Amino acid sequence: MEALLLRDDLREPLAQAAKRDARSVNEIANDAIEHYLRETQRAKLDREIAAFMAMHAELRLTHLGEWVAIHNRQLVDHDQERAALYRRVRARFGHTPVLIREVCSQSEDLVWLRTPGTGRPLA
Repeated sequence: MEALLLRDDLREPLAQAAKRDARSVNEIANDAIEHYLRETQRAKLDREIAAFMAMHAELRLTHLGEWVAIHNRQLVDHDQERAALYRRVRARFGHTPVLIREVCSQSEDLVWLRTPGTGRPLA
C-alpha cells in the first residue's frame, strides 16, 4: 500500500484540530477514512436495496422464500439457506458490501420498535 500524502492546505488545520482535541493526526485521519468507507458502503447498500425493491415483483415469481444476493444492482446468487449463500458471496466478493435478503411476499419488511412510554398523552 502506498503512503498517504496530505495536501499542503490540510496540514496546518489538521495539526490544529489534533492539538485542540488532544488526539494524534493519525487518529483523526484514520477516523475520517473509516467514516468515508462506512458512508460509501452504506450508499452502495442503499443502491442495492433500491434495486431489490425494483426487481421484487420478478423475484417473488422466481425466488419466493429464498435468499438472494444483489451486487451492482444485479441478482448474483440465491439459495434456500442464508448461511450457504453468505459463504459463497464472501468467497466470491470478499468484504465488498452485497445485499442479502429473503424474498417475501411484500417487498418491505415491517419493523415494530417498542420504546418506553413517557406516560404523557400524544399531542
